[in-house]
Amino acid sequence: MKPFKTIISVILVTLPLSLWAQTGKFGYMDFNGTLKLMPEYKEAQKNLQKIQSDFKEEIERSKREFERQYVEFMLEQNQLAPSIVAKRQKELQVLMDTYSDFRDSVQSELESKREELLVPIKEKLIKAVNSAGKSMNLDYVIDTGTHTYLYIDSEKGVDISNQVYRQLGLKETDVEGGENSGNTQVPLR
Repeated sequence: MKPFKTIISVILVTLPLSLWAQTGKFGYMDFNGTLKLMPEYKEAQKNLQKIQSDFKEEIERSKREFERQYVEFMLEQNQLAPSIVAKRQKELQVLMDTYSDFRDSVQSELESKREELLVPIKEKLIKAVNSAGKSMNLDYVIDTGTHTYLYIDSEKGVDISNQVYRQLGLKETDVEGGENSGNTQVPLR
């Protein structure tokens, strides 16, 4: 009778562990690699290249204008009065600063446009990841490129934020937005 009780005890102890092991399913993928395969991404890249090409022409035109004026100044500088030399140097400095500011603003504008074009494409991909995660009954999906979580099933996980807040001595009013919202996806990068 004792061996029977031992066998039953072992089964009762190991059964929850085996059930837990079966539910811990995860998926993985390369988010950026997949993003680059999407037709929308390729179209966005073409649009960005066109915009970049237009800006590049304008930057080159500004650069040539600065170089032309600089060469003229260098050739004439010895024949000019000191006050005119100082005036021309200031003009060249303003032209150089304008060129530099324009180049920086173009770079900033290109980055902004890139983000603007990619946000809806990334959102589409995130929705597809969430849908695949749910349909495959996964607990989470990991991005192999950045080692971040793309999808977390909040019904299978436990949000420990409030417990951590308590351990850190944070009050609910200290935490932005109060309670944690229980998002099921990682914010876009």
